[in-house]
Amino acid sequence: MSEPKILIIRLSSLGDILHAFPAFADLRKSFPDAQIDWLVGKKFRFLLSTMQGIDTIYTIDTSNLLQFPIEDSAWSQARRLIRSLRLQSYDYSLDFQGLLKTAVLGYLSGARTRLGFSKDLVREQPSQWFYHRKLGKPGEPVHVSALNQMLAEMAGAKRSDFSPLDLAAPEADASYVDSLLAKKQLNNFAVINPGGGWPTKRWRPERYGALAAKIQDELKIPVIVTTGPGEEAYYSKIADHCSAPAPRHFQISFIQLIPLLRKAAILIGGDTGPFHLACAMGTPTVGIFGPTSPVRNGPWRKEDQTVTRMLPCSCCHKRSCAADDDCMDIAVEEVFAAVRRRIGDLEVR
Repeated sequence: MSEPKILIIRLSSLGDILHAFPAFADLRKSFPDAQIDWLVGKKFRFLLSTMQGIDTIYTIDTSNLLQFPIEDSAWSQARRLIRSLRLQSYDYSLDFQGLLKTAVLGYLSGARTRLGFSKDLVREQPSQWFYHRKLGKPGEPVHVSALNQMLAEMAGAKRSDFSPLDLAAPEADASYVDSLLAKKQLNNFAVINPGGGWPTKRWRPERYGALAAKIQDELKIPVIVTTGPGEEAYYSKIADHCSAPAPRHFQISFIQLIPLLRKAAILIGGDTGPFHLACAMGTPTVGIFGPTSPVRNGPWRKEDQTVTRMLPCSCCHKRSCAADDDCMDIAVEEVFAAVRRRIGDLEVR
């Protein structure tokens, strides 16, 4: 019997795509000779290029289809995409996103069996109407990557335990990071990533500064603060609140985080892409959580640590907060204790 043709649909974002990688790995391991393609948002294609085993990466820019009036070129690109997908005659489409647009794309792909999440799991209720088979909500909270693996099971994949993903950055990016580390003479270091797509997910930079000082003074581990475009102010505030020496500052791309995290002793950060990248790669982590659930979005391994302040309104998934982000009012000492536990665990091992 021939192996199935499978289309994965997960358009965005960085952390969510990473959470779908274990499900893809299960599919690839279960069906080594199958055709497994992935439909992703155009600006996130670069992340899929780091994962081995995807046959064809299809891209779409849905923002062009949300403009009014929609330009002819956008219609043409969408028609070409749908035509290409339908020509593949997929046996399964797996919608890991649960949005109306992703469900419609699965429908338009012409896949014989469309798999998705039930009404209790999807982000937009109408999306469930487009699935042939739906994954019901588990009886207890589980990590989102495990949910994705359960959906892959519905296509015949055998679920595996977590193992670090072997993500590959381009050689030029790896060499650039190596040169930065060599210049600073760093070979054992902690990484702090203070950013976050939502303001409510960000721990205060002055506390990151105090944390960096304690890591360097008490654990004798140098600290690198990583920032992306437009995040320079985060580092400045952290450095201002860190006793000498100031932590190093690496302003690098997401892809360049891969070679950096491969050599890092630990990463500390909030619920954001770099944190999930570290989890995916098996880099030890300490996560600082407030508006999102550490059970659903936290570390992938039991030995990693999370710190959160549970309030009646915690895990609200809101991007703004009338309570002045009280759930992120977490003491430096509490986060440092988690770092010490995780570092100590590594030393014992």
